[in-house]
Amino acid sequence: MTHLLLTFVFFMLISGCAIDNSSCRAGVTPEWANTTVLKSDISQLTSPALQGRKTGTKGAKLSREYISQRFAQIGLTPWSVSPKSGDIADYAIPFTYDYQFSQRQGVNLVGILRSPTGSHRWRIVIAHYDHLGKKAGRVHPGADDNASGVAAMLQIAAQSARLPHSGDDSAERANLMFVATDAEEPGLFGGYALVERLNNPASTPNSEQIDLAINMDMVGRPGRPYAIYLEGKAGFKNFNQIRQQITAENGLCIKANHPGRLGRDLKRVDWLRASDHYPLHKAQIPWLYFGVPPHRDYHAPTDTTEKIDLKFLAAVTESAYQLLIINSLLLQNTP
Repeated sequence: MTHLLLTFVFFMLISGCAIDNSSCRAGVTPEWANTTVLKSDISQLTSPALQGRKTGTKGAKLSREYISQRFAQIGLTPWSVSPKSGDIADYAIPFTYDYQFSQRQGVNLVGILRSPTGSHRWRIVIAHYDHLGKKAGRVHPGADDNASGVAAMLQIAAQSARLPHSGDDSAERANLMFVATDAEEPGLFGGYALVERLNNPASTPNSEQIDLAINMDMVGRPGRPYAIYLEGKAGFKNFNQIRQQITAENGLCIKANHPGRLGRDLKRVDWLRASDHYPLHKAQIPWLYFGVPPHRDYHAPTDTTEKIDLKFLAAVTESAYQLLIINSLLLQNTP
């Protein structure tokens, strides 16, 4: 989650959840998401050598190398003008941004999985890989924020590659794009860079071809109730039906409302601008945002791998995957 929201509380208990905790049980039953692989990916991204994955550092470069290797292992192809076969750097899409009176560089990683039936339509999964790096002499590993989202995205990509024909006749024709964004923490810059490229009419895909973009940011540690929070419902006429369908997969509880504030001393959170879905929103690209409540380790050196609820993360992964194969008619937007 963006560093600009460090002083904010993210996804705390809402009035409806506080009343209805009994409807959100911890007994989720993931069907196919591999908790061992999820843990391995998070452990790699939070390892000491990566030094908290701060944009522009050696740790960020090592992160990109690892994610690119995983993209290649899964079988994703680069989103590149002239890809060089076998070069893992082909997944890299560099961009520049202005920050604190200087111009800096970030690097998004993009892998694609084209539909075997051919299509002009696309669905996207996004998760930022950067974190805070080293502060006050201590590494901030960012296991939940956002190694959890990257691990989930990699698992979704692997499942999509294994089952390219899954879903209904309409959904199976959608091409898939998987994006690990950089520089989210200082200001959503990777998200803006992605949208800038999608807004080019000559790009494939371009923004007009996207049915849905899914942003996964902090998806590994549920609070009370035991639920994932889903933002973006206002743009979908069939949101309740969508929620029922993806909940049926493994019993994961999905909450659709977010709080305004908690307590007199806490600022009101602008959920719309909280993560990389905001640049998509500004570009009028349909989006949904998965996230969990904050915890005491948010943006702290104690956000470590062993605190991730792997069964919960697996269930969130499976639910997000359902959105890639769901009937396209359910994704119709309100005017």
